[in-house]
Amino acid sequence: MLDSQCAHLKALDSADLSHLRAILNTICCETGKPLRAPETQEIAALLISLYRHGVAAQNKLLSVGRVASARKRRR
Repeated sequence: MLDSQCAHLKALDSADLSHLRAILNTICCETGKPLRAPETQEIAALLISLYRHGVAAQNKLLSVGRVASARKRRR
């Protein structure tokens, strides 16, 4: 029997990665930051973590990514 923590350890498949990449691409376009920028990579890690914990809705992930990006710009 899988508990909720074990389910989060599964690898992401190509559809999952495409979904997250589209969100990250939107954030990159809005901020003007390249995909390989350290700030962008940190946001990508955050989005992956949230996705693995059950947050899959595009609008929610995009909103969190935008907030994280805005916070990084203020620093």
